[in-house]
Amino acid sequence: MKAMVLNQYGEQAAFEQTEMTAPSAQPGQVIVRVAATSINTVDTMIRQMGKDLPLAPELPAVLGMDFAGTIEAVGEGVTDFAPGDEVYGCAGGLADLQGALAEYMPADARLIAHKPKSLTMREAAALPLVGITAFEGLQRAGVKAGQKVLVHGGTGGVGHVAVQLAKHLGATVYSTASGEQAFDIIKGYGATPIDYKTETVNDYVQAHTSGAGFDVVFDSVGGANMANSFEAAA
Repeated sequence: MKAMVLNQYGEQAAFEQTEMTAPSAQPGQVIVRVAATSINTVDTMIRQMGKDLPLAPELPAVLGMDFAGTIEAVGEGVTDFAPGDEVYGCAGGLADLQGALAEYMPADARLIAHKPKSLTMREAAALPLVGITAFEGLQRAGVKAGQKVLVHGGTGGVGHVAVQLAKHLGATVYSTASGEQAFDIIKGYGATPIDYKTETVNDYVQAHTSGAGFDVVFDSVGGANMANSFEAAA
């Protein structure tokens, strides 16, 4: 099979096309014929930092965590999937796990799901890691109907999923952003945009919570913005 590999790590490291032996399904695994993959910050960090990160694969490395594709084969013990199923997931590109930058990849059947019919392969491949991050954050925070939830960075990779999931869970959702295009996107998700460039934290806490603070603050920006998150929380 064809694959794109890294033969060295570093900021200028180039992916090179090569031929590899196609994987076979081990117990608990499926083999996916990859249709689409996406790039996460973790992927770029591994490429740049290499073995400075504990989960970076040995060279030559096939990276790529997120993917969507069609199952080619299933291993012993796999009962929820069958050849021909369209799936997506986040299941490779770390440690000894081959990544998605290849025609075929092995994946632990516990790390994939059936692809929603409403999504294209490209759309599905863009979702896994950001979706997992948003969902687990909201789940751990116990977000529920009736709460007021503030999402920082509501048009970013993780943030735009968090806004929609919080809305789905019944919360009243607000999101910081900047610019009319971003505001329109947030409004389209059924949330209220907050212009972080023109409104202070105190301003929008007073305007939207009468000074009480938000029940949950989901900060997808981080860094110095963490101070704003604590200030905005109830």
